[in-house]
Amino acid sequence: MSIPFAPIQQPFTRPRRKAPLPFIALAIGILASYLPKFFPGGVGVNISYLGWMVPLLGCGAVVLLQHHRISFPLLLWLPWVLWVSTYLLFANADNALQRSVMLLTPLVIGAGFSTLRVDEPLIKKFRLWLNRFFWIFIAAAGVSTGLLVAGQLYGASAFAAGSITASLLAAWYAARFSGGDRRALVYWAVLAIVPVLANTRTGMLVVALTLPLTLAPLSMKKRLIVVSVLIAASLLVFQSERIQSKMFVSGQGTLLDAVFGFVDMFSGEQVASGDFRTTGRKSMNDALVARLDEAFWFGHGANTTEAISLVIAGMSHPHNDWLRVLYEYGMLGIVLFALTLLAQMRHALQRFSRLRSSGAAIFLYVGAGAFVPMAIFMLSDNVMLYAAWFGNLQFAMLGLGYAALRTAQRDGSQGATP
Repeated sequence: MSIPFAPIQQPFTRPRRKAPLPFIALAIGILASYLPKFFPGGVGVNISYLGWMVPLLGCGAVVLLQHHRISFPLLLWLPWVLWVSTYLLFANADNALQRSVMLLTPLVIGAGFSTLRVDEPLIKKFRLWLNRFFWIFIAAAGVSTGLLVAGQLYGASAFAAGSITASLLAAWYAARFSGGDRRALVYWAVLAIVPVLANTRTGMLVVALTLPLTLAPLSMKKRLIVVSVLIAASLLVFQSERIQSKMFVSGQGTLLDAVFGFVDMFSGEQVASGDFRTTGRKSMNDALVARLDEAFWFGHGANTTEAISLVIAGMSHPHNDWLRVLYEYGMLGIVLFALTLLAQMRHALQRFSRLRSSGAAIFLYVGAGAFVPMAIFMLSDNVMLYAAWFGNLQFAMLGLGYAALRTAQRDGSQGATP
């Protein structure tokens, strides 16, 4: 008597979704920005331009081919785009074309990502890729700060731009923690240490603020606990020899000296204490402020700050994006830009409720909330032009948030569940 064959029961597996082109383009851009950090002597720096160019080309192609699926609110940004484009037409400064394109690249990234269909596999893929990048980023921080190379921290590191990226990653893990992921708090804490290792003053402040100021749901009690812990930790870090040497020429000063020195550096007034280190920012700021009245309302033109910055500081960019926009695009330009940022934040905030029960809500929480660290970094860094280190990833998240809204509307549901 023959025994009937019993087929082997295969375990159920969720079909895997291939990474869409915007994901791949953004990943290549991020890796092109950070992999050179592992090479000695600046090897690989020549490919750093791929950090913004590859995502621009990849997402640009998607925008052209899938323009009917774009859900990113480009109309909000249209006045700013026209303003920048008009200035480019009349630009005489060197590299004006490249700088103008870099300013607008995040919008193309956001539009490209907003064409995607956001479902649970895509959300999980994004989380997975971001977790993998976290470890690459931490390794790059260890190499650039000397910790993984010399076994001790360098006095000055080449990881200032890394602190900008750390703030965006910290905002992501802060939102994850707010959603109940306790492990995310560990990731956030590690990222909070990065600007301390890199010895970047603004970075320390901004990354620390990402948790108590997250837009994701977090109780007031937890926010107050976080603030208390951060204040205590900040006082300890401030008293360390390495931070004191970075803050003051004499290597010693009080917290009040630091506050007054920071305010005076950006107020246009003489620094009250000559002991406060400005790392050249004071001279650069004074040179630009002195010429603001020459073209107060409409500015001096696209990328006109580069020549001045090269002469005074030997750098391509002044370390103050707000002042840069004011100098190049005038008072009308900076007001337009600020209003556009506020309008974008408001637009995203008004749509949180539609994705509140969805795993995709985090994209709007982080994408919109990231304008706060961006605005602070703009006081002392070049976050606008460092699109590969901040803007591209931020607008990718915003784009995914708007894509999730479109997907939810089409499916007649609240979108994918976490």
